[in-house]
Amino acid sequence: MKAKHVHPGASPHFSLFRFVALVFASLALANFGWAVPVDLKAYDRACGVELREDGDSLLVKWSTAAGSTELTLNLSGEGFLVRSIAVGKDGDKPVVVLRDADPFTVLTIGQRDLKKRGGWTIFFDRTSRKPSESGKLGFKLDSVVARSKGNRCMVDLGGLEGQSFSGKWRFTFYAGCDLIHLQAVVETKKDARALLYHTGLTCDPKGKTVTWIGLDDKAHEVKATSREAQPEKTRNRAIALETQTGSVALFPPPHRYFYPLDEAYNLGFTWHGTGFMDEVPGFGIGIRQDLEGDRRWVPWSNAPPGTSQELGIFWLPSLDRGSELFDRVKAYTHGDRFPAVPGHKTFTSHYHVEHATKLIEAREKKGQAVLPPALKKPEFVEVFKKSGMQIVHLAEFHNRLGRSRRDPDKALPLLKTLHDECARLSDKGFLLLPGEEPNVHLGGHWISFFPRPVMWVLNRAKGKPFVEEHPEFGPVYHVGSPEDVLKLMELENGLMWAAHPRIKSSTGYPDLYREKPFFKSDRYLGGAWKAMPADLSRPRLGWRVLDLLDDMSNWGARKHVVGEVDIFRIDRTTEFYAHANVNYLRLDRIPRFEDGWTPVLKALRDGAFFLSTGEVLMPRFTIDGKQSGENLKLDESARAKLEVELNWTFPMAFAEIITGDGKEVYRQRIDLSETGAFGSKGIKESLELKGKSWVRFEAWDVAANGVISQPLWLE
Repeated sequence: MKAKHVHPGASPHFSLFRFVALVFASLALANFGWAVPVDLKAYDRACGVELREDGDSLLVKWSTAAGSTELTLNLSGEGFLVRSIAVGKDGDKPVVVLRDADPFTVLTIGQRDLKKRGGWTIFFDRTSRKPSESGKLGFKLDSVVARSKGNRCMVDLGGLEGQSFSGKWRFTFYAGCDLIHLQAVVETKKDARALLYHTGLTCDPKGKTVTWIGLDDKAHEVKATSREAQPEKTRNRAIALETQTGSVALFPPPHRYFYPLDEAYNLGFTWHGTGFMDEVPGFGIGIRQDLEGDRRWVPWSNAPPGTSQELGIFWLPSLDRGSELFDRVKAYTHGDRFPAVPGHKTFTSHYHVEHATKLIEAREKKGQAVLPPALKKPEFVEVFKKSGMQIVHLAEFHNRLGRSRRDPDKALPLLKTLHDECARLSDKGFLLLPGEEPNVHLGGHWISFFPRPVMWVLNRAKGKPFVEEHPEFGPVYHVGSPEDVLKLMELENGLMWAAHPRIKSSTGYPDLYREKPFFKSDRYLGGAWKAMPADLSRPRLGWRVLDLLDDMSNWGARKHVVGEVDIFRIDRTTEFYAHANVNYLRLDRIPRFEDGWTPVLKALRDGAFFLSTGEVLMPRFTIDGKQSGENLKLDESARAKLEVELNWTFPMAFAEIITGDGKEVYRQRIDLSETGAFGSKGIKESLELKGKSWVRFEAWDVAANGVISQPLWLE
């Protein structure tokens, strides 16, 4: 870095002696380092985070729920960036839990195919099979800017550069919260870039251990050594460095870090050791992405030119170790469980576990009626229950046997097996429901959902009646056109909606059939929401479907979006939570399979639910007492009162009130930077709704976890 030079003045008393002294002083400063000045113009101590310059160090101190945390940054430009992290408990003097550490980020840059359908809105892009390169971002400190907002403070350290990207380190501290939020905020001028990032910290391994919770749900501990860096498959995506005085746990944003894949394999998203990726000298620990993903379609994350990519990680320093430390990490995701909300039941959709087809294949192969143990008690049921999912809607027959759904001789036994197994695996507190993802008749892919077992075939041969009585399976429907599909849904009170709208094999849909009778029908729900594609510059997830929801609402189509997960294999080894989301239906009880599940479909059709990633919840959302999916008749003033109740784990970032008038979409942002971790808040706003036809609500935290309401319709 450049030394801070002292320029001689124009005093007539200036002497040669003083000139020589200043020259030697400048040389000394150049040799021994000098602090880069801190710009504090946008910082206010009232934020609850204290900053203090001490020579070539910047001391950051803030209170936490357990006591206090102190971080000392080295501003000399030489040596370790983090001089120390100290933690105090219950008013005691802070104890240093880690000294002399350096953060780092390795970027893997690949090519995005912008000529395929959808451009940046793409999933079918095998980025990992194209030329790519990985490199560690270089850091040469050239500026320090501190600013505060609400109850938080950001310290930006300029000087990050590499892989055609440049930017800064950003440390964010939240008053009352024990997290250190570190991001490499970088951008590129080059087009068609996709990226992965891998990050962590390096330090001297002497006297330290590495700990994690393994997929066996047991605590693991090894000495920090100079052995070659290796990935670890861990629970909760976390790994920790323990010292003689405390520990620092590292983990990524729980959902934002993960780009969409077909499979939720645990690919070893943490690591420890020396020489990480042949880019990081010395010992370190951190988080990583596997370049090959699930070996299917591997799209990585978008990095459009000029966008500020926020490549983040959370550090949790503590005096605790082992299971006590990881309990604190797990608290931020409720232990990777979607928690209960009074008056609601959790509903999740779109899973290709292919349990029925596996069962049929096993019986045909082994010629036995007795179920194999793995199918008699499938692990996916345990995973769903453990994660807090109460009602699960499948999307079966999406593999090679899916073609059999067009052949009555094969389709009906498949369906009967699916229905029987859903009934067998359901119980008083868990409802497993049949469903499919057809790709015929309507356009794109879509999801089918009935309130009871229905026998139907995805083909209607010439001369075949729409419905016929089968001697073994009873009434059987044969559908061969959009008109047949709509008629079936009307007769059986079913629902259908676009699977992964505007992307994958539904690119262009439902837009292309928005004028069709089946779309305009109340049997057509709308679309399904998932965080796809990935873009780390966006402060919220799944904007593709949220934009669709706004568009449909402005079309005058009273539609809704339901959260989907869209993955295949699920067992106790998979990283299920990171890829999942959940719908909270306004239901008092879980229907029993044998009684049918009409209340589930009614809650969806009525928009009586909210969608969440799990960390941000919305027990209440009303406008003048009306809830989502309901109609509100405005008086002449067109004013109404919004009331929202939120609770969360990570500190919140913002909320938005979104409205539309049939042509335009309007957004009113509510800043939530005064919030800390593990809080709740009631929001009351007076809305001016003249000319508006609908309104909805979103809220997002600092890790891009969020909650989304369905629209409320205005008259």
